[in-house]
Amino acid sequence: MTSIPVNPAGAPAATRNHAIGCLLLLLVAIYLVAGPYARFSDWHVDAAENPGMAEALAWHEGRLDLPHRMHDSALYDGRVYNVFPPLFTLLAWFATWLGPALGAPDGQFPSAWLVTLVALPVAVTGYAAFLSAKIRPGWAALFAAGWILGTPILPALATAREGGINHISHLLSQTGLMLIAISLFSGRRFACGLIGILIAAWSRPLCILFALPLLRRASTAEPPRRKRRMIALAVTVLVSLALPMGLSWAKFGSPIDSGYKYLYQGRDDDLAQAGRRRLFSLDYVPKNLWYMNIELPGWESGDYGLRPDVSPYGASIWFTMPILVLILIDFRRVWRDSIERWTMLASFAVVGGLLCFHNTGYIQPGYYRFALDFIALWLVIIARHFTADPWRARLTIGAFAWSILYFNLVTQMYS
Repeated sequence: MTSIPVNPAGAPAATRNHAIGCLLLLLVAIYLVAGPYARFSDWHVDAAENPGMAEALAWHEGRLDLPHRMHDSALYDGRVYNVFPPLFTLLAWFATWLGPALGAPDGQFPSAWLVTLVALPVAVTGYAAFLSAKIRPGWAALFAAGWILGTPILPALATAREGGINHISHLLSQTGLMLIAISLFSGRRFACGLIGILIAAWSRPLCILFALPLLRRASTAEPPRRKRRMIALAVTVLVSLALPMGLSWAKFGSPIDSGYKYLYQGRDDDLAQAGRRRLFSLDYVPKNLWYMNIELPGWESGDYGLRPDVSPYGASIWFTMPILVLILIDFRRVWRDSIERWTMLASFAVVGGLLCFHNTGYIQPGYYRFALDFIALWLVIIARHFTADPWRARLTIGAFAWSILYFNLVTQMYS
């Protein structure tokens, strides 16, 4: 049987034109597959429904509270606040400040800017991160396509079209995580990791834990460079904590009160009761473990054909994204590499936080969206071991084909 060629260890790097060509093909593939759901030309953010956008407009008026309550906003002491991480608010503030000077309507986030700042960097940084795994550009493009089209990124793109704050934050965090991956595995560009920490932590707070492998990388540098990197990382972590904690202090009187529990004021459903009682608790671990690892969708048929019959609370990451099984198969190899080991330890800490959270990620029909907080780095590690055995090429193609098909079916059902 003819083997599928992979990039053998020590093979010369492909030409720049080849790499750019593969990136362009990746962007075309994303547009063709995700375009019918994401409809990039229709992307918009409504300040009446997106608390991050509403907060950006409030900042222009010199205040922190929002003019009215909306879904996913918090009611505290008679005022309404945004409690989501600040990165999208910063982008929206910048866009609404600069927009009129460039001909954009006053107080609006132009659609082209939204796609350029939120969606496009995911593809570009993802492709660059997989290239840092030292595989051929074609395989890097395949990994990037599988990551974007065969994971919860695809339904996030569909929901971000209408300005959903949760899914926009997930997309922003992917850029940050891939910048961290580039810094960890390229052997250079430590500054990429620092920028990645800011982006990831200001969009998904638990992602700040990926400063740990960056700390490990900084500690192994030569002495003059080691000190500079350690100081730069410490300052970056402090800044990534200072902004959200400062906003919490200004809004809720305490730097450690995110205000998230105030989202549930006036609600009495099970999720609201759990959130008011405790945002994080070991009591939530069994339910989260089930929906993250074990829950399997059924199948139903009708006039619409055959499609998954899914739970809104999630589905097993191993069933929906079987490529992740390679992280278990490779675990002994991964553990021997210092940076990969520290990356996995940080991801386990992230998973631990997610398992203790009061919310499984609801509503996430047929997938586990919180997996986006760690699977980007898992996939880059998997790509680093891609050339270890000849059977991996076929397994990778088959696993990504399954995931892309599955996530297309699920996204089609609910977009």
